Amino acid sequence: MAGMECTNWLRSARGSSDSAGADGAPALRDAAQILARAQADEVAADEARERYRTQPHAMLEPDARIAPLLAAGEHVVAVRRSALLDRREPAVGSDVPTGLAGDLYLTPRRLVLVGRRTLSFELDGIEEVMLAGERLLIVMRDGEGVSLGVAQPRLLRVEIAAARVAAGG
Repeated sequence: MAGMECTNWLRSARGSSDSAGADGAPALRDAAQILARAQADEVAADEARERYRTQPHAMLEPDARIAPLLAAGEHVVAVRRSALLDRREPAVGSDVPTGLAGDLYLTPRRLVLVGRRTLSFELDGIEEVMLAGERLLIVMRDGEGVSLGVAQPRLLRVEIAAARVAAGG
C-alpha cells in the first residue's frame, strides 16, 4: 500500500503527468536530472573499470595551468574542471584550507588542485576514496581528509584507483 501511496503522490505532484516534464514540479525535475547524471556516471565508471583491466590510462596533453607543475616524466591522466575542495578533519597544524575551487588534475603520482592556491596529494598517501552522495571523500594515511565536489565522481574514483594500481599503490 505504501508504494501505491508514493506513486499517487508523485502523480499528483507532477500534475497527473507520468514524467517530470516542463509542467512537472521543479523538485522532481531536479531529482530526475540528478538521477540521470548519477546513472550516466555509473555507466562511465563501469566502462572505465573494464578498460583499465586491459589498458593503461591514456595520457592527456597538459594545459598551461598544470604543465609547469609536472615533474619530469609525469603526465596527466584525468582532469575535472571547476572542482570544489573542502577539508575534513585535518591533522593538527594542517595548512589545507577549506573551500577551495579550481581545476583538478590526476597524474599517476598525485592529485593536483590548481586554483587560487595549488594543493597536491600524493596517491600513495591515500588510505581510502569513497563516494558520499555526489562528492568524493578522500582519507589520507596521516588522518587528513578532503571532500571533492567534481563532475563524474564515480568515474574519478575509478580513475584514481587505476592510477594507484598502475603506480603499485
